[in-house]
Amino acid sequence: MEIHAQRVGVAGPHGPLLKPTSLRVPPGELVVVAGPPDAGHTAFALVLSGRMRPSSGSVTPDAAGLRKQVVLVDSPGVNEPEASLTLSGVVGEELAMNGQRSGRKAVADWLVERGAEEHLDARYEYVPADVRCALMMELAAGRPGARALVVDTPDRYHGDPAGWLALARERVTPDLSVVVLCTTTSAAVLGVPVARLGADNTLPAPEEHTAKHALDPTEPGLHPVTATPPETPTATPTATPAAPPAAKPLPEDRPGTHVGDPTRPDLRPAADHAEENR
Repeated sequence: MEIHAQRVGVAGPHGPLLKPTSLRVPPGELVVVAGPPDAGHTAFALVLSGRMRPSSGSVTPDAAGLRKQVVLVDSPGVNEPEASLTLSGVVGEELAMNGQRSGRKAVADWLVERGAEEHLDARYEYVPADVRCALMMELAAGRPGARALVVDTPDRYHGDPAGWLALARERVTPDLSVVVLCTTTSAAVLGVPVARLGADNTLPAPEEHTAKHALDPTEPGLHPVTATPPETPTATPTATPAAPPAAKPLPEDRPGTHVGDPTRPDLRPAADHAEENR
């Protein structure tokens, strides 16, 4: 079963108890939802378990389907065990709701199998936090038809976030999802991805969206982001003036070559030679 909350909000007499929150809980998954104090942890837990109608938004399956398949675990002011009851009394009530034997001997045997018999007659509030958390999650998972657990703020009494997270993870199966609501302080200690109260947790983070589309050319209309090199301006060719023709070497002096050349002092005009030859 998949739970899908779409912008669900809960209004209170003095303001919103829960700001619009979107969340998708796939089958067989552990989902941690964090928010500051008074952010609406219990209100959201009641909506996810079909025990409260949201003032805005919607959730699927419908409320009737959620009540049959989602078990609300240890919610303060809702179904939190009475602190003054003995552990055997609390376990007996839960076993009866699960359709199992709930007499004193049956309860004692059940606790012995889980190594918690020493707390049989202890007041519930004095039972160690890890024992309380483990037993309540196991009893909730044993509810007939359970497909999801919603654990409401175990960090209010369990001082080790890693401890309750490990217990929640142990309860996850292919047929059973677990949602844990906690404070942002606990989430920071865990260092794991979490959903946020008052946010749309069904959308990818902006940086993930950008990176995906920058590298994925397969989605229609998208292309890889590549740098386009600037165009190099092409120089307009200019006419190169023609080189003057190379001067031809003068031939060697031969008789009659420089006849009449006044620049040669040893030469005389041809007329002078003609006079001599007469």
